[in-house]
Amino acid sequence: MKRMMALILALLPMPALAQSVGAPQSLPLVVDLKKAPLGSWAEYGMKFGDVKMKSRWALVARDAKSTTLEMAMEGAPVGGKITLKMVLDPDPIGAAKPVKELVMQVGNGDPMMAPPDVPTQKFQKPDSKTLVGNEEIKVPAGTFKTSHYRDHTPVGTVDIWVSENLPPLGIVKVLTTPEPKAAGDKQISIPPATMELVATGTGAKPTITKPAKPFDAGRMMPPGASAPPAGKKR
Repeated sequence: MKRMMALILALLPMPALAQSVGAPQSLPLVVDLKKAPLGSWAEYGMKFGDVKMKSRWALVARDAKSTTLEMAMEGAPVGGKITLKMVLDPDPIGAAKPVKELVMQVGNGDPMMAPPDVPTQKFQKPDSKTLVGNEEIKVPAGTFKTSHYRDHTPVGTVDIWVSENLPPLGIVKVLTTPEPKAAGDKQISIPPATMELVATGTGAKPTITKPAKPFDAGRMMPPGASAPPAGKKR
C-alpha cells in the first residue's frame, strides 16, 4: 500500500512522468503562493500512455507559517478519488523540507497521515537555461501566453508551458516524449504522457477538514476493490 502512495505522488503532473515512476521529482512552481488569491484552483486532464486521469489543485489555506494545497486525483491507476493535503513551508522552493505535513483521504473516508517513509513532493522554478521562448498555446481551458521550457532527461524530453498568472502552480501544459528504445534495450518502456489545463477558478474550500488519523494500509483500498489473495502483497 505504501507503494501505491508513492505511485500516486509519482503520477502528479511533473517531469517525473518522463523519468521514473516511484519517486516524485520536483514539481514546477512559477506562482508566488504568498501572493496568489486564496481559493484559486486549476484542473488538469492527464494521460499516461492509454491511462487517463484528472487532477485538481487548490490553494485552500495560508498563514505566516504555512501554505496549504489540496490535490484531488481520479482515474486509473488510483481507482476512486484520492485527495492529498500538503501543508507547505511558506517558501516551498527554498525550503530543505517543503512539505511539513502530508494527509490523504480515500473517497469520502476519514483522512489519515501519509506513511513517514513515503517520498514527499519538492518544488522548483524551471531552469532558465532550458527556456525555449515565449509562446501562446491553446489548451481545453483556453488560449494562454506562456513560457516554454524543454528539458532532456536520460529517457526522454520534457516540454513544460507555464504562466505566472495561473495560480496555484502556473502549469498550463506538460508533454513528455520518451526516447526510442535501442534494439536489444531491456529497460522498461515508458509511454508518452501529457497534462493540459482544462479549467480554472476561485472559491475553493478545504475538503479535508477532519483531524487526520494514523496511516492504515487497509483504508487505501478504493471502493469496491477486493483484498489481495492470502500470501500475496500489494
